[in-house]
Amino acid sequence: MNDDDLRHTSDDAACAHPSDAWVDMPQVDIPALPDCGDLPGVEDLPELAPLPEFEALEELAMPEVAMPDLDQFLAVTPPAPADVPGPDALPSTEAAPAHTNTASRNTTTASAKTTPTAKQAPRPTATITSPHKRTTGAQAPQPTVAVGPTPATTAGASAPTQKKPHLLLTSIIWIVLISVGFSIFAPGHRTSSSKPSSQQTSSSASAQANSEVREHAEDLPPRAPGYRGSAMKTQSISPQWASGVATAWTLELPPEMTQFGPQMFAEGQVLYIAGYDTIEGQNGSAVRALAYDLSGEEPTLLWSTIGPTENSAIKTYTPAFVSGENQLFFHDLVIDKATGAQTQAPWGREFPIAQADGIVVTCSTTSTCSGWMQVSGEWMNRWTTPTSPQVGYGFANQGLGYTPKGAVLVGNGTRASVLVPTNTGQPPQILDIHTGLGMVLPAPGAADKTPSVEVTSDGFIILDSSNKQGMALDSTGTVQSSFAVNGYSLLPAVSRDGTYPSATDVKTFLKDTRANWATGTVDLVGHGTCSIEVTLSSDGSTHKTPVPSALSQYMTSTCIFSPKEVRVSADASVLYADTFTYQDKSRYFIDTVNGHTYTSNELNMPKQTMWVFDDMIIGMTESGIKAFVPASS
Repeated sequence: MNDDDLRHTSDDAACAHPSDAWVDMPQVDIPALPDCGDLPGVEDLPELAPLPEFEALEELAMPEVAMPDLDQFLAVTPPAPADVPGPDALPSTEAAPAHTNTASRNTTTASAKTTPTAKQAPRPTATITSPHKRTTGAQAPQPTVAVGPTPATTAGASAPTQKKPHLLLTSIIWIVLISVGFSIFAPGHRTSSSKPSSQQTSSSASAQANSEVREHAEDLPPRAPGYRGSAMKTQSISPQWASGVATAWTLELPPEMTQFGPQMFAEGQVLYIAGYDTIEGQNGSAVRALAYDLSGEEPTLLWSTIGPTENSAIKTYTPAFVSGENQLFFHDLVIDKATGAQTQAPWGREFPIAQADGIVVTCSTTSTCSGWMQVSGEWMNRWTTPTSPQVGYGFANQGLGYTPKGAVLVGNGTRASVLVPTNTGQPPQILDIHTGLGMVLPAPGAADKTPSVEVTSDGFIILDSSNKQGMALDSTGTVQSSFAVNGYSLLPAVSRDGTYPSATDVKTFLKDTRANWATGTVDLVGHGTCSIEVTLSSDGSTHKTPVPSALSQYMTSTCIFSPKEVRVSADASVLYADTFTYQDKSRYFIDTVNGHTYTSNELNMPKQTMWVFDDMIIGMTESGIKAFVPASS
């Protein structure tokens, strides 16, 4: 289509259209032409035959693709549904009001960041209170995205009323707009329409794959709510997970706690929770601590207490809890495990990182660490040592990921030491837990590189992956051996069982991929077509199964596998993967025998999860805690 096709001409020179003048004249000093009103015969024009250019436009348009409402699209971007309903009207060519998206973002921010002063829920008292429990036997409904009404068109956006454009010109303009709309909104329509786009193919494959992911096996009867397991923790997950996942119970927590994300710690059958709260009539923040017995059908509240804190109750630090024989240490509070009674410790804004032989080690998040001992009920400072600059969040990103998160204590007795939470770029440093004597650990390879440090049960592993070198040290920092590390980035994922490896165990794994301390390892093998390979540490046997079709869409030809966490059963019949690939953030249970894949929307909601028993994993939600169990239990 060219400019001549759009040009309007008139037999009457006095009634010439402005566009006629633009053809042969520069666009300057054009006098206003008289308004001739509506052209005669416009309303009674006969049906026009399709123009050749229309057919070309039809070839560019993608069939069977419905256009979303433009105003709603610009106002809110909901999750992509499987089928997008077609619009009731053609989209507007006007830009969306600038305030629409801003208001949406502000509303979301205001909702997410609730301040303590805006709380309306009643505060819990310091006495023992009953938890809000509810059991669930079915999946919770999914949240929906509410799309507000389309903003009204402003007066400035209305079309001129003085003149009516020619019917043919109007039709052509609308057809052009439609083709532009298709080019903007149609998925993958960026090149030729002669073949389907890769994005369309991917979306179709994704929809098919998602339909193959279920919560539980198809032949299972409805499961009654509650936990009915053995409450055992054998360092491997139960084979029952091959049946799928179900929600056993939901535990609602006080809103004051959940608004800032409480911390969890499980020891035996008891779950400890601590988080932000306030005390009526007192300034400053407080900490509410709760303890639940999880071995029964529903959680049983053991105690609930509240006490003031000089530290920031909402600040997170790893480790969140340090456990002693009869006491828990959380921020600057000492909590009695039996009664929940809270006493305030003298270290103020420092965080406890380890405890051994009656000595609690705390660090400032800046440049000092201290050792404390309780004598006749009073806490005494035994030593304070300057350190290299520290990271403010503790050991959340520490190490190679083979030792339980937050593990910093090495050795026992007079040879016990702790790792200092030094900042990025600082050399690793340890402290003698009894004397506070500091030592900078040696590093393999180039001196200007910051190595990775893994805390083991009896020493440290120092790894310089860039130079493919490693060192094994004892608890005092003395070098025991040096070794070469090849293919570190291609090592399989180790089953995260909560056990401590020795320095020899980690060294063996880095060299020979044998994880003697864990149930087994999980890896993706092959080229082009990937398979899951589980290797058991007990007998060295390997078990292969194809990647389930629901997950194969994310596979690359190199079969890269880097999950946040994996766990396997002792018979390799089922594995758990948190984030199977970096493109898919879901949590899955995979039946390696039959190739079935299970997950649930509720399982994927929590940001913080924790394994309690072989057959129970819990997750912290925005309102409380959910417990997940095998569907067949």
